[in-house]
Amino acid sequence: MSIKKPIKQLIEYVLQNFGVGISIFVNALKMSPGAKGSILGSISELLFKDYAESLGFEVYRIKEKPEGSYDAKSPDAKGDFYIRQKKYKSNFALVIECKSVKSNAEKRAGLIDNGKLLRFLQKHSFERKKSIESILKSGKRTHQREKEKWEKKNKRRPFPPFNWNESNPGPGIPDLSNVWKKKDDLEKWVSTFSEKDISEDSYWDLIAPVRLLQTHMPSTRIDPYTKLSKTGPLKHEFNILAVDLFLKTGKHQFIFANSSDLNHQGGSPNHLQQNYTVDILLECENFAPHTLLLPWYSDLEECIKNTPPELRKIDESQLDYR
Repeated sequence: MSIKKPIKQLIEYVLQNFGVGISIFVNALKMSPGAKGSILGSISELLFKDYAESLGFEVYRIKEKPEGSYDAKSPDAKGDFYIRQKKYKSNFALVIECKSVKSNAEKRAGLIDNGKLLRFLQKHSFERKKSIESILKSGKRTHQREKEKWEKKNKRRPFPPFNWNESNPGPGIPDLSNVWKKKDDLEKWVSTFSEKDISEDSYWDLIAPVRLLQTHMPSTRIDPYTKLSKTGPLKHEFNILAVDLFLKTGKHQFIFANSSDLNHQGGSPNHLQQNYTVDILLECENFAPHTLLLPWYSDLEECIKNTPPELRKIDESQLDYR
């Protein structure tokens, strides 16, 4: 296909739907991170659909907002897609939720300061064991505090148990223990960076020396069992979380995790965390990904095979046939 045809279609689409030329449209898009994020989200969903279908899955889109708004979605199908293997003709499928990585993760983590960047990398390299112990202790303490408070008011019902991956607890602790031989090597590496090197703009433009792969799920939910309201989805809302890494890698590639294997919030065991840290890509390693730690997988079929999620009955009232 000639490249001229898609460009012509784009120009006509923008003019018809926005009433401006491409130049103004692009400038407006640059000024609106929210609009850019929405478009990238839609692209991720289209690419996931193609990926799943290439593996032999039938893919059915779930309505984003069925009649009655988001709250009208089936409680166990608050995702983007139902998928099922074509060879299994049934009314049961898996629910997939598609997300992108967090665009401003480095700023939120305070990595625009050399001292904070150094301490952050130390926690994931030379102090990783200590960090794991600290996060586990903090999570268990938070759970126990909420459990005692909740069970005083609900004496006939038990508080959901604490259940974290003890080698990768909390929001996750990527393993950088083999990157630098000595602490001095890490300190020297970090000291070479100027304020500009680790500025917010440098992170946005993917020219900073560190890229933080972190999920972003800012929705607020009320757990129907505990009645606790937290920022983060509920564990049972979908089977598998699919995360597109494009914003930090420049490539549309997905990683996957079974929602039942993701660490819950310390104070609300039925809520997923808002952010999970999956990996930390480094310039000194040419931004090569590290071995994914459980519960993350780079292959959808492997994730399904190793963490067999429970199939859910397809609610046809939730299907989007557009």
